[in-house]
Amino acid sequence: MKSKWIFWIIVVFVTGILAGTGFLFFRGAPVPFWIIQCIVIASVVLSSLIYRKLIRPYNILLSGMQLLKEQDFSTLLRPVKNKEANQLIDIFNCMISQLRSERSMVREKNHFLDLLIKASPQGIMTLNFNRQISDVNPAGMKLLNINDLSSVKGCMLNKASFELAESLAALKSGDDVIIRSSGTNAYRCIRSSFMDRGFDHPFILIEELTHEFMKIEKDSYERLIRMMSHEVNNSVGAIGSTLNVVSDIIRLDGKKEWQEVLPAVEASFERCGNLAHFIKNLAHVVRIPEPSLSEISLNELVRSVDALTRIECQKRNIQLMLSLTGENYTIYADGIQLEQALVNIIKNAYESIEKDGEIHIAVQSSPLSVTIKDNGPGIGAEAKQKLFTPFFTTKKSGQGIGLMFIRDVLVNHNFKFSLDTEKGWTIFKIFFE
Repeated sequence: MKSKWIFWIIVVFVTGILAGTGFLFFRGAPVPFWIIQCIVIASVVLSSLIYRKLIRPYNILLSGMQLLKEQDFSTLLRPVKNKEANQLIDIFNCMISQLRSERSMVREKNHFLDLLIKASPQGIMTLNFNRQISDVNPAGMKLLNINDLSSVKGCMLNKASFELAESLAALKSGDDVIIRSSGTNAYRCIRSSFMDRGFDHPFILIEELTHEFMKIEKDSYERLIRMMSHEVNNSVGAIGSTLNVVSDIIRLDGKKEWQEVLPAVEASFERCGNLAHFIKNLAHVVRIPEPSLSEISLNELVRSVDALTRIECQKRNIQLMLSLTGENYTIYADGIQLEQALVNIIKNAYESIEKDGEIHIAVQSSPLSVTIKDNGPGIGAEAKQKLFTPFFTTKKSGQGIGLMFIRDVLVNHNFKFSLDTEKGWTIFKIFFE
C-alpha cells in the first residue's frame, strides 16, 4: 500500500508541475501550451498503464508475502487484468493450496499420532534436544509409577525419581534390553529416535513382560520339578528301602566289623529323606492353589505373624518390632497363604541377619500396606536383578524356593510389592490397594 501512494504522489507532483508550467509561462502561446497539456494527459495515461502493469501486481504479491509471513493459508489472491501478473498469482495460489493441504495433513497425522500414543498399551517416553524428559504417555506413567507428569518433566533421565530411571538412562540408541525391577516386574525397553526440525529426538518404548515371563518360568520349572520328582522319588524310595533293610540286617547280625558301617548307612538313609523332603517342597511350590478370599483384619494377621516368628528372633538376639494402625483395616485375601508368605519374608530377614539385629513390621494406612525391613547385609546389585527368579538364592544352604512361593502368593492375590535395599535397610513392601 505504501508503494501505491508513493507512486501516485509522484505522478500528481510531476503532472502538476507540467500543467502549472503551461499555465504560468505558455498561456499566451497556444501551440506550446497545448503540447504541454497533451504531455500531461499522456503522462497520466502512461502512469495508469504502469500502475496496472507493475505497481498493482507488485502490491498484490506483497500482500501474498504478508499472508505467508502470517501463515495464513486460507486466503487466495484475485486475478488482475495482466497476463504476466496472473501467471505469478496462479503459481502463488497453487503454492498456498498445496501448503494448506500439507499443513492440514500434518495436523491430522499429528492428532492421530497423539491419540495413538495416549491409547498405546506400551509406555512411551520422549526426550527433548537436551535429553530431558519432555513427555510420558498414560501407559508409561502407570508402568513407571509416576503419579504426576510435572514431577519428572524437564528432568534429566538419570536424575528422575522413579525406579527404572537409572536403567533407562544407561540405554544407548538402538538398545533393546530386558530390565527387571526390584519386584517381579520385567520390562522390554527400546531406545530409538526420530527427526524433528533437523534435530535428533530420542524416545524410549517400555513394554511390560511380567506375566509372559512368569508364565514361561512357571511352565519351565513345573516341567522340571515334575520330571525330577518322578525320577528322584522312584530312586529315593528304592534306595531308602534297601538301606533300611541293610540297617536291620546289620543290627540283627551283631558282628563288630559291620557295626562300623551302620552310621554311614543311617546317614545315607537320612540324606535320602532330606532329598525326598526337598523335592516335596518344590512340588508344594508348584501346586499352590488359587487363593480362597475372605475378609481378614490386617492388624490381626500381622500379630499372628509376629507370634509365629518372635521366638526364633529372640534365639538370635534380633529385636522384632511391631507397628500397627489405630484403625482396624480389613483386606480380602487367603489368610493362610498370606500369613505363610509374611512368615517366609521374616524368615529370610532373620536368616540374612543371623544374629544381633533388628526387624520392623509396620502396617500403614496411606496407602494400605505392610512394610517389613531389616538391617541385614542387604541386596547386591547383581542379586537385585535375579530376585524372585526360580531357584535363585544367596544363602549357602538355600533352595531358592522361598521367594518363589512369596511371589506366586502375592501375584495370585494381585498385590503389588517391591524388595530393595535403602540406607542400610532391606525393605519388603506389600500394597493392598
